[in-house]
Formats: sequence, C-alpha cells, structure tokens
Amino acid sequence: MSFKKCIDDLENGNEITRDQADQVREVYEQQLEFHKGKMSETAAEAEAGKDAFNEIKNKKMHSKRQKIMQMRTVQGRLQDIDNYTNRLGQKDPNAGAIALYEQDNNSKFSSVAQREEAILGFANANMHKILSTFRRNVIGNVRNKAKFKNLIREAFGENTGDVSAKELAQAWTSTHEMLRKRANRAGANIAKKKNYGFPQTHNRFSIAKAGREQWKTKIAPLLNKTEMLDQTTGLPLNDLQLEIALNDVYDSIIAEGFNKLKKGLGGRGKSLANARQDHRFLIFKNADSWMKYQNEFGDPNVYDTMIAHTKNMSRDIAMMEILGPNPDATTSFLKQTLTQKAKVKGISGDIDLKAENAAVRANKKIDEMYKAVTGRNNAPINGVVASTFAGLRQVIQSAQLGATSLAAITDINFQRLARQFSGLSQTRTLQQYLEFVNPLNAKQKGELAISSGLIAEGWTSLAAGQMRYVGDMSGPEITRRVSDFVMRASFLSPFTTAGRWAFGMEFQGSVARMAGRSFKDLEKNFKDTLQRYNINQSEWDIIRATTPYDEKSAKFIRPTDIMERTDLDAPTIESVATRYLEMINTETNFAVPSNSIRGRTFLTGETQPGTFTGETLRSVAMYKNFGVTVVNTHLMRGLTLDKTSSKGGYYANLLISTTMMGALAMQLKEISKGRDPRDMFGDSEETAKFWFAAFMQGGGLGIFGDFLFSGTNRFDASLGETIAGPVFSFGSDLQKLTIHNLYQAATGQDTNAAGELVKFTQRYLPGSSLWYARLALERKVWDQLQLMTDPKARSKFRRAETKYRRDFGQKYWWGPGDTAPTRAPRYSAAIE
Repeated sequence: MSFKKCIDDLENGNEITRDQADQVREVYEQQLEFHKGKMSETAAEAEAGKDAFNEIKNKKMHSKRQKIMQMRTVQGRLQDIDNYTNRLGQKDPNAGAIALYEQDNNSKFSSVAQREEAILGFANANMHKILSTFRRNVIGNVRNKAKFKNLIREAFGENTGDVSAKELAQAWTSTHEMLRKRANRAGANIAKKKNYGFPQTHNRFSIAKAGREQWKTKIAPLLNKTEMLDQTTGLPLNDLQLEIALNDVYDSIIAEGFNKLKKGLGGRGKSLANARQDHRFLIFKNADSWMKYQNEFGDPNVYDTMIAHTKNMSRDIAMMEILGPNPDATTSFLKQTLTQKAKVKGISGDIDLKAENAAVRANKKIDEMYKAVTGRNNAPINGVVASTFAGLRQVIQSAQLGATSLAAITDINFQRLARQFSGLSQTRTLQQYLEFVNPLNAKQKGELAISSGLIAEGWTSLAAGQMRYVGDMSGPEITRRVSDFVMRASFLSPFTTAGRWAFGMEFQGSVARMAGRSFKDLEKNFKDTLQRYNINQSEWDIIRATTPYDEKSAKFIRPTDIMERTDLDAPTIESVATRYLEMINTETNFAVPSNSIRGRTFLTGETQPGTFTGETLRSVAMYKNFGVTVVNTHLMRGLTLDKTSSKGGYYANLLISTTMMGALAMQLKEISKGRDPRDMFGDSEETAKFWFAAFMQGGGLGIFGDFLFSGTNRFDASLGETIAGPVFSFGSDLQKLTIHNLYQAATGQDTNAAGELVKFTQRYLPGSSLWYARLALERKVWDQLQLMTDPKARSKFRRAETKYRRDFGQKYWWGPGDTAPTRAPRYSAAIE
C-alpha cells in the first residue's frame, strides 16, 4: 500500500483529523523531495514515509504531554485560589487569582513574579564569573570588552587558547543548558544543539531598511543549513523550505511576532511552550558568521545578549511553571472561573451584584498584572512618541534624583524591621551594608551574593537604580546611560544593591546558624516566616541537611547549594531550592522596598507607552512608585497579623522608626542645601508640620511633605504639577521660558529671559542635583550666572534667606550668591 493511500485510509477512518492528515502529507512531500536523487525512488518513498510517521508519533506524544501538564497546572491553580484566605480569614478566590501573578501578604503559593526572580537568580549564580568579568562600570559601560571575541569563539566550539574565555564560555553553555532543560520540564520542546553559541538579537529597523531580499541574501551564506531543521518535522531543510522559512523569519522580525497572532484568542497564536522553538531556528556556521550578522543586523554586545536571553527564558519558564504550557489559556480560564463563581451564587438566591462586580474588578486587575509580567504593557503603540517621552523622563530623573541616596538612608530602618519580623539578627545591619558598598571588596562580595542566587541588577542593567522611584527602565540608550551614571554616581544604585545583598546573605547565614534545630524548636518569628512560604518540617529538614558554604569561617546555606544536591530526587530538590530562594527574594523586597508589579499597575494600569493616556500616567507615576511599594509591603503586612495588639505593635514600630529616619533624611538634605538643620522642637504648629513631613519622607512620599511648608515642592512645582508629574512641570517651565517670554517681549515687558534660562538649565541639567556636588555647583556657578543675568538676583537671594529664617528659624551656613561658606553647619539648631 502506498503511503498516500495509507493516510487517506486513516483520515477516512477518523483515526486522524483532516488537519493532521494534511500536515502529514506536507511532511511526506517535503521529505520525498529531500531524499530524491540520494537513493532509488522506492527507497526515497520509504524514507519519506518513515520520516512522516515518526513526526506524527513525536508530535502527538508532545501534544499529549502538554495537554496533561496544562490540565494538572490548571487544577493546581484552582486549588490555590480556592484555598486562599484574605486578611480577615475569609475565602477570597478573586485576590487569590491576582496573587498568582505577584504574591501578596496572604498567599502561600508561588507567583509568576516570584518564580521568575528565583529562576533568574539560579541562572545568574551559574554564570556569576561572567557577570563579574563584564559587570557595568560607573558610566554604564561593560568591562573587559576585549574578551568578547574569544568568548564567542569558544562558545561556538573553537579553541582560542584563552583559558579564561573557555571557562566563561563553559559557564554560559551550562547556564543555557540549565534553562533549556527547565523549560522542557515545564512543557517546552527545545532540542539540544551542539556548539549552538549564542541566541540572535535582531534590529528590526536595520533589517527593514535593508529589505527582505537583501537581508536574505546577506544572511544565507552565514547559516549552517545542515543544522537548521524544519520546526514541524525536526528534519533538515531543502533549499525551497529554507527560502520559505527565511521569509517567515523576516515577517516575524518586522511584525514583532504579531503576524502569527490569531485574532480573537486574546494572545499569541501558539502556546508559550512551543514559541521558544522559533528563537533557535537560525544556526550560524561559526563565531565569525554570528558576529558579522550581529554587527549589521543585531547587537554586537554579547554581554547584553546573554543577559536578555536569561531574563526572557526565566520569565517564560516562570509563566509555564505557574500557569502551564499555555499561560494565555490559563489566564482566560481563571477569569472565566471567577465570573462563574460570582454568577452561580445567584442561582440559589438573590443575585449578588457585589460579588459580580468584585469578579469584574478582579478580572481587570488580572489583565493588568498579566500584561505586566509578560511585558506586553511596555510594548509601545507609537515607538517615536514612547521613546521621546521615556528619554525625557530619564533626563528629568538624572537632573532631579541626584540626592535621592540621602532619602535612601531610610532603607536601614526598613531592613531592621524586615529582619526583626523574619527572626533574623539586627545587630550587624549597618556593618553589612558597609561591607557590601565598600568598593575595595565590592567585586568579591558581589560574586558571593550572586553565586548564592541573589539579585544582580546592579551588574547587569542600565538605570537599575531608578526602578525604585520611577518603575521604568525603557527609553533610548543614551538617556538610560545618563540616568544610570547619575544613579551610580549618587551612590543610590550601590547603596540599594548593598542593602539587598546584605539582607539576603544574612538570611542564608541565619539558616546555617539555625540548622541544628528541629522545626518545632525554631524561634517563633523565623518559623512563622518559613510557614508563610509553605516551608514546613519536611522542607526545613532538607534545607538544614545541606552542607553549608564556608566563606572565611562564615557559613551560609545557599539555594544554589541545595540545587546541587544529588542525594534526593531532582524534582524535590528543585522545588525546595526554588521556594527557599523565593522566600529570600520576597523578604528582601520588605528590607529594601523597590519596584513591584502591583505598584506599577496601580499607577499606570494596562496602558501602553506611545499613547496619550499611557504617557500621561507614566508621568503621574514618577517618584510615587516607592511610596506605593511601601504601602503594598509594610502597611499591608501589618494588616495580616492576627491580634489587634500585634497590629498595634507593628504599626507603632513602623511609624516611630520610619518617622525618625525620615527626619534624619530631611536634615541631611537641609545641610546639603547650605542651611542649618531645621528645628525639630520649636513652635508647636511648626513642630507638628516637621514631624508629619518626616513621616511622609520616611514612607517615600517626601515630595508631598514639602507642601506643609510651602505652596511648591522642592522643584518649585505646585501641588497640581506634582500630582501630574515632572513631565508636566517640565512642559510648564519650558512654556514660561519660551512662549511667556516671547509674549512679554511683544508687549514691551521686561523678560529676564537670560536669568530664567539659567534657572531652567540648573533645574534640568543631568547631574546638577548630585548631593555632594550640588551646593558648590549652585553657589560657584549657577548663583554667579544669576548675578550676571538677573538684575534682581541679589534681592531674590536675600528674600530666600529671610523666608527660611522667618518660617523655620533656619540660617544659611553657605548663603546664596556667596562663593565660599561663611562657617560650618550648626547642628545644634536641630534641637533648639
């Protein structure tokens, strides 16, 4: 019987569907064409038939596996949301479903955000030598670029004789392989390729400029055609198939994958588990071919390529592990389930509109959270508009956030609170901060932290520091570099990273110190912390039985050490190690409040860049992300405590200590501006204002505390402009400088354009607010330029001095317009 007749019989007997039959026929025809000329016609038909049947078998088995995994995952998530209880002890599936995307204070199950951060931590730990070698310097440049070529050659299997490059390439290969295997365990089907080298990045604008035919002409000679396989059959491509495949790749790059989107399905055209195969289709002949392509059509910076790949893979694996091989389908099913639960209530009694409205709100929040974890809400609608406004925000940040590290001193208190709540030692908090921030041992300490699975943003990302206060790292590279430089130069980025590493290592050290205790004998706070993350006696016994890592007589039980154990089955080890790292990372977000998905979606919803609403809300969100994160962490944590006395004790501790640290931050800022500290115990009304402003400062909303003392904030913006955000203030200032001055000139009024230009430049020049240089720059440059350009400058300076003396009893130790300080700051003024 011929192969075609066999397929016809299977289709007619309903053993395979028509679509399956058509796919098999297509595979058969392709493989018949491939084998012809290499053997007899009969043998070619037999080989083509064998290939086609093998493909049916493999594809069917993989499809069945994915369906089973999807079903099991959905059942597990339904169980999670059904068992979820809110802070009042009530069943709340709506909040439980939202917590699947980012954890909250009541969820005991893993979320996509937690899992992604943990998987990325394991990947970075595996390649910590790479991160240490190429980590970014103070101006955002990657170090040791000269090593790139040898690293690339070694990764493609070429022997360069460079031992260091070989070790780095092996670290990359093992990391890449670890992520591939974990993705496959989550439902993907990514084949292993020898000497794969590196994934490709594609610059769609360069490719579009070249055009389809020129791009295909240039890339074809660089490809290893014998290793490139048909994604359907897993078999080598013939020339016609390669031509068709390259056309498909070109379309996908230019359309950013939207050419494969099936309308009406609310997401990708294929499951996430299958989508990853697309990224491994192009195989280059060797390192030179890969570098040639990257130089012309991609990104030649291999470090950024590695970082982007590990981040993207970590995100996709996390979504598959939490939401199944098809996260889009799971998300849709969860929303339908919430709606069904609310609607069904009405069958047995009155229609519960409150429950139905709650389900509607939960579904909207799920959409926002899902778009945030997938990154879809950052896909610009209008690229030019989005890039322009993102760049403008970064320039403004670089001009205005130079003193933010003074406000970040409040982290020490948040760290103390988090350690106390988790049952960790608080005695060496400041010392550990200093150890990790010290540039003399920053590399050694950083390697230790990253090899333990802790965050590596300071070494891998541009403008990572601004995420705490802005929640945005997009925009043109030049403006990201400018912003990144200011964040590093102001010590905000190093201070933030040091705090996160100090907490993470103290957590692992505490676990090592407590390893001798059984679960029931653990200190209450520490035991409660473990149970919040569903780590109970069996998991604790696995963790404490792990051989500690010894670093100069200091012992740590690291998640990576657990992952390397071979005495237990692999799924158990992976589960315990991952949950352990999720716990450390989540608690770290309490110790150093940073960026959160809940905070971003609260401020910007599901709006996208490049739209009027999206850009408006991104301006509104600037400088408010940190405050929202504090609410979502510490304030919400207090609500989860059982007893009223426990809540009261926690909030009293938080309120008093936060306010005291806010007061310290405010006084440091006053001194950095050339003024004596503000009196903290003077007139009763002014004292109340000061301490309320200190409370606002400690909670990350110090900019609003400014309005207790003035009609404008520290950037001379009104309350309305502050709420609207710095971009609107910039627009207002630009309008005053241009249109307003033109109007004044046209009507014969004095414009003082030169003086206003000086003030405008001072306010928006990147780096002008660096806390240790601002005062000298202001007095010796900006004030002198004001005196040259503004006839009323001297009287304005006197009015400023009079205002602070009258309103706050403050005097300047380095007055406006003076080229040198008249004395040292009078610290005793704070308690007079």
